[in-house]
Amino acid sequence: MLEVLRDAGTRGLEIYDAGRKDRRVSIRSGGGLAWRRALAAYPVCAAIALALAAVGPARAQEPEPSPSPSPSTSPSLAPREAPPESSAIDRIEVQGETLGELADATSFATVIEIHQQAEEFKTVAQVLSETVGLQVRSFGGLGDFATVSVRGASAGQVRIYFDDVPLTRARSDTVNLADLPLEPLARIDVYRGVTPLSVGASALGGVINLVTKDPGEEPTVALLFGGGSFGTRQGSVTTSTRRGDLGFLGSFNYLGSEGDFPFDDDNGTPLNPFDDERVRRENNQFNSGDAILKAIWDLSPTSRIVGLNELFINEQGVPGIGALTSKDASLYDFRNLSYVRFESDDTGSLPEEIDSTLFFIYEEERFTDLMGDIGPGNQSSRNRSFAGGANVHGVQPLGAHLLEARLDVGGEVFVPRNLLDPEPQDPNQSRISFNVGVGDTWSLLEDSLLLDGQLRYELASDDFGDITIPSGEIVDAPTGGTNQLFTPRLGARWLPWNELALKMNVGRYGRIPSFFELFGNRGFVLGNPNLKPEQGVNVDVGFEARPLDWGFLTRSRGEAVFFWRSVDDLIVLEQNSQQRSIFRNLASAEILGVELSAATVLWENLGVTANYTYQDARDESGGAADGNQIPGLPRNEGYARIDWDRWDAVPFYELIFASGNFVDTRNLREIPSRTVHTLGLRYTLPRTPLTLTFEALNITNNQIEDVAGFPLPGLSFFGTVAYRWVGAT
Repeated sequence: MLEVLRDAGTRGLEIYDAGRKDRRVSIRSGGGLAWRRALAAYPVCAAIALALAAVGPARAQEPEPSPSPSPSTSPSLAPREAPPESSAIDRIEVQGETLGELADATSFATVIEIHQQAEEFKTVAQVLSETVGLQVRSFGGLGDFATVSVRGASAGQVRIYFDDVPLTRARSDTVNLADLPLEPLARIDVYRGVTPLSVGASALGGVINLVTKDPGEEPTVALLFGGGSFGTRQGSVTTSTRRGDLGFLGSFNYLGSEGDFPFDDDNGTPLNPFDDERVRRENNQFNSGDAILKAIWDLSPTSRIVGLNELFINEQGVPGIGALTSKDASLYDFRNLSYVRFESDDTGSLPEEIDSTLFFIYEEERFTDLMGDIGPGNQSSRNRSFAGGANVHGVQPLGAHLLEARLDVGGEVFVPRNLLDPEPQDPNQSRISFNVGVGDTWSLLEDSLLLDGQLRYELASDDFGDITIPSGEIVDAPTGGTNQLFTPRLGARWLPWNELALKMNVGRYGRIPSFFELFGNRGFVLGNPNLKPEQGVNVDVGFEARPLDWGFLTRSRGEAVFFWRSVDDLIVLEQNSQQRSIFRNLASAEILGVELSAATVLWENLGVTANYTYQDARDESGGAADGNQIPGLPRNEGYARIDWDRWDAVPFYELIFASGNFVDTRNLREIPSRTVHTLGLRYTLPRTPLTLTFEALNITNNQIEDVAGFPLPGLSFFGTVAYRWVGAT
């Protein structure tokens, strides 16, 4: 976590990273703006693999993180400084390690720095669930399908990126959080309700960007092994080195579990308690592996080329709901993501800063359900998608303005195949996208007031073969369609004094329908090629308090935000017969809420962090569910953590609370409120780089569900052993 401690002179700030006791960084700025330089790119594969063969040896222990609250709020909060000689907005230079610089100074955002989370047996889904404004829904335990909602937006309205490369696909806007690795990450950037120009397309709910680690200046090796209840096991190896202007990093990670946790089964009759029984989850095993190879070539002190290849493989059983378990259904996932990126902070011409990226993604999914336990009838399918793109992003200071522009072009081809169909190949579906965005950040009143205006234009052109139209008829003639979006946004940040930032954002955002919504699956879900894009207005206003010291309270911070969203042409799935359903633009929704977060360190050793999110998400469609709460979105959600870092042993306690969550549009069935307690202990052996962690999750053995019919584990135990070296150069 980054926290501004004090002015370091009229041209700089001193930053304290609360995740590391020994890390302070100077930031030089003429205008008090923090601008992130990022963009994504294209294949690298073999060259990185050969380079990583030379990864260096191990080294001494990395400093132990302090008990500071994490995640942090936006580190872009800069105090008002004395008037500089020029009113120009200069770029900010961070000296030292990359510390989570955000791309948008007016947004309400969170930087989640990844330190010891993997040692505490957390996943990306668990880390996001502890973040203010985010709600995670899990369809089971560890390794099962999980999605994230931001401020009440549906999972499809949240865009997820991996090093700024879009993981959100045209086939389906929903990204499975269980497929995302945690150990190779340096941080996770979360933008709530806004979309910065550092990414390629607008999002109704917000943006989540997973940022991988860079090779360090010295060779490193990190080993992590662990296991726990229900046959769970974990292992990872991360190593990096530098050879002159070249840096290399490799990360190899495995996670698996039998997933056979006990749960209370009501046998599908919730009103009849006499047939309830305690059983174990069946066919819930999984094995997943992830390998990342990354290379950086420093062309000059201000420019570099970055290349990365990520390979993910997962095999798992698909048990279905608890009352009707499938014992044979299975799923296989494969993903290969590659990019090459050029970055320059000082080109010596226009624009002054530029990023350019090429990327390619191949994904394959195989689903088998020969007994017909999951969905309508027997199934055996293999779906493949090919996606690629290029983008250019430039930033140019001009007087009191910071101008920004971005151009994205890309395409995706989805190739479905029903292996049980006599015709071996289903029609392909493809999309070509073109996005352009411009922005201007204007500094006023000696940099105490920032005005940020942005405008995006997005175009998607679809082409597909025969489809199932709303009547159920198969149309053989090739068809297609084009959708366009204009998404303007205005943000403001005012510093009435050094310790406080007031922020406000208003913008119009949209989401173009996915292939699944447009084309269906030629089964029980019908496509609707006449769907219009979802569009909505997002508004938020609130404050961020910079870290302060008050007696025994140190590094204290806080945030309070009110948000409101109205969405039109909401895409919903309606059942029009016993066998078929269809997507339609029928509903609208209105969501308002409050986000509160605070953190402090007491007596320099006791870290305390807490957040609370209230949201009132209402269906405004005018139908039978008009005025009801949208299902799957808890009205109240909270998180708190306390850890005591005084000696080599660090005990910690975590609390997660949720209530007011309905499972149906009529609001007839409400998931009971839940409170989950976790106790843990992290111990670092004296004079060694060995850290042992043990934790007990859900110590009250609370029987809980995120989604009706999909049970989550009760009391469970996990432990890890981490060994990290840092070698002398």
